[in-house]
Amino acid sequence: MNNTSTPASGPKRPRWKSVKTRMLAAAAVCIGLLIAAVSGAGPDEKNTFEEGAFESPDRCLGCHQDIHSQWAGSMHRFAWKNEFYQPDYLQASRETDGFTDVFCGECHAPIARRTQQLPPPDGSLFDDISKKGVSCDYCHTVREVVEPVNVQTISEPGRVKRGPRGDGSSPYHDVEFSEIHTDPAFCGACHNVVHPATGATVIDTYDDWKQGPYAEEGIRCQDCHMTPGPGVEKNPGKSSFMGEERDHVATHFFPGGSVFFHDREGNSEEAELARKMLEAAAVIEAETGEDGTELVVRVKNIGAGHKIPTGVTYIRKMWLEVTAYNDAGDQVYTSGHPVDGNHIDPDTVFYRKTFRDEDGNPTQKSWFADGIYYDRRIAPMEYDEQRFALPSDEAGGIANITVRLMYRSMSQEAIDGWGIGEIDVPSIEMTRKELETGK
Repeated sequence: MNNTSTPASGPKRPRWKSVKTRMLAAAAVCIGLLIAAVSGAGPDEKNTFEEGAFESPDRCLGCHQDIHSQWAGSMHRFAWKNEFYQPDYLQASRETDGFTDVFCGECHAPIARRTQQLPPPDGSLFDDISKKGVSCDYCHTVREVVEPVNVQTISEPGRVKRGPRGDGSSPYHDVEFSEIHTDPAFCGACHNVVHPATGATVIDTYDDWKQGPYAEEGIRCQDCHMTPGPGVEKNPGKSSFMGEERDHVATHFFPGGSVFFHDREGNSEEAELARKMLEAAAVIEAETGEDGTELVVRVKNIGAGHKIPTGVTYIRKMWLEVTAYNDAGDQVYTSGHPVDGNHIDPDTVFYRKTFRDEDGNPTQKSWFADGIYYDRRIAPMEYDEQRFALPSDEAGGIANITVRLMYRSMSQEAIDGWGIGEIDVPSIEMTRKELETGK
């Protein structure tokens, strides 16, 4: 199950110089395609706009209080102003001579990019609207998704606001039905990322969904991530205080697995939603062999329409923790437990993706990704099996075994590497299985 690549042989190339050259060439092609995609675009209409072209989310608050409140605590709101994103982003900028300023920054500050306030990467040119990450007027003025990857969207800011319905009315703006807002490709525009020079897949959440059983069944990203809880649920109510009653109004919490971040921000409701999403994602099956010296564990992805984990899996960690006890309650076997410095034992069974650089070496830096070095994740409705050899001299005394699937939305290694303070990343239990061996 551990899909590792053999490091490349032969003479080493200047790593960043060659990658940077390829990124520049690739970026020129992507920009050209976006310009061409803008219908009727003249020489000055290149999907860029004057500062102030997009409206502040504060303007939406007057009519859409509930939706604004949900968005205000979401990861979309904190896409730019995020204590864990910023150090990673600025490190990438330094190590790539600024090339990732747009490649990475456009997802996290799309309005800043479209109003020419990005670069520079430090946000020194940002107005207040740009600092609010992925906000209302960016999403609801997208006219087209050229390709669901690398933010290939066409914006058209102005009086018209687009969404999944066209029958509403407002004295402050026009309402227009937009089919793309009902399509998972809208989400894929940001939640699919491909390295523009090497073609390495950095984030593949949308592709996972499209290739899996949820897409075949017509279950969309929006059906799980814009509902009151895990799975396809309805949220009856009004989208604005003056609107009509609907059988479902899309929520704007956009829950994922970011319990850690929301707890630190004091977003208790968002943290609980994230915890429920994690707890609904998987189940564990476990059994021991006849002589009690082997433990077989199967982790099934029963609740996510994409591989688990997903997103920035080079920073996130999901793993198996196993603890066996004897009749006296003493631990006689462990795997996947924290060691010194709040790190997880490196011999642990991890579910994650790791990149390889162009020298064939593993790297957690997505900006140096030349391919995939290791990828062990669990696709929708599929399972992974792992066997553990229990100590034979203790087999007769093992009475109970606890298997837990654990998750961290941020690795301790990343936190330590950024030097942003003494922060211990908590381990979140997704699910567990208790076994009594009868010994």
